[in-house]
Formats: sequence, C-alpha cells, structure tokens
Amino acid sequence: MKHVLQVGGACVAALLLAAPAFSRPDTTNQPAIFTVKVTVTNTRIGVHPAHAVRGSTVTFILTNRGTKTRTFVIGDVKRGPGYGQGFQQILRPNQQFTKVMYLDYRGLLKFSTRAGKTVVATGTFTIR
Repeated sequence: MKHVLQVGGACVAALLLAAPAFSRPDTTNQPAIFTVKVTVTNTRIGVHPAHAVRGSTVTFILTNRGTKTRTFVIGDVKRGPGYGQGFQQILRPNQQFTKVMYLDYRGLLKFSTRAGKTVVATGTFTIR
C-alpha cells in the first residue's frame, strides 16, 4: 500500500510541475492588425501598403484630397454566396472615412475610383 501511495504522489508531483508548460502565453499567435492609408485625388489612388496577410484585420483610412466627389470601390461590393469581400464608399472633397475589414482569403482585390460611372483610376491590393 505504501508503494502505491509513493507512485501516486510522484505522478501528482509530475503533473503539477508539467502543468505550467501547457499554458504558455506564446502558444497562440496574436491576430495581425494593419492600417492601410488610401489617398484619392482627382486623377490617381495612393494605397500604402498595398498588401496584407490573410487572416489579418485591416483598417482602411480613406481620404479624398481631390476637388471632386469620388466613389472608392474595393473588391466585391455585392454580398452573398459566390461573392468575395469588399466595400464601396462615396468621398466628398477633403472627407475621410475609416472601414475595418477582416481578410479571410488569399488573392487580389481590385480597387478603383469613379466619378459617376466613369472609372478614373484602378489598382490592386494583394492578400498574401
């Protein structure tokens, strides 16, 4: 009986010593959070940086530095099965808008600015 208690006590001691190793804080990566600055002018779009990592959360800060109202479109504006992600925002001159988006796939997101239905400038945003 004494031998069984010693073995049981040794097992409990081993578990108590090993337990902190299972709950280390660096076992799970923190989600990446990026800020992407989008500057729209009358003739072009500046996107910095023009890439992000899949699985990250991106805050798009849109700013219209032009003298005309522009519509900024990135990705698929439509929602539902078979569509990707994206959004559309109308920006008046000197207006700023912030949009947070979770990137859940790899690939290219096409973006453009429009004046009415006329496309003024285009580009791509890469999700790695």
